Amino acid sequence: MMMTPYINSELAPKQAGRVISADTARKVAGMMVSAVDKAEVARISGYTVAGKTGTAQVPDFKHGGYGDEFIHTYVGFVPAYDPQFTVLVKLDRPKGSQLAGLTIVPAFRELAQFMLNYYNVPPDNVKSNRE
Repeated sequence: MMMTPYINSELAPKQAGRVISADTARKVAGMMVSAVDKAEVARISGYTVAGKTGTAQVPDFKHGGYGDEFIHTYVGFVPAYDPQFTVLVKLDRPKGSQLAGLTIVPAFRELAQFMLNYYNVPPDNVKSNRE
């Protein structure tokens, strides 16, 4: 659902309309959860996490084409099937790796885990506590 943005914390969120079908939203969320479960880097014990990395080359405007610098992004939401938080993290020209999974995902995980703990969001995935 597309939500109407607001600044006043006393206002309740309002739905502005449906962007994609509920079925499509569930399928995409499931794919994002599957990606997190397979890669394991963004996993948070006790929670179902949905996320997706992004890696973009930085254009070289002086010489044309692309250089060896990158922009890394990661967007995720947790708990995946009843989201309390959506987090987007972006790093311009990170050092150490060309892959976002190695540079930015740990930052997402730490931030999301902090927010879940701070706001006392109950775990939604008891199975993952045993892993």
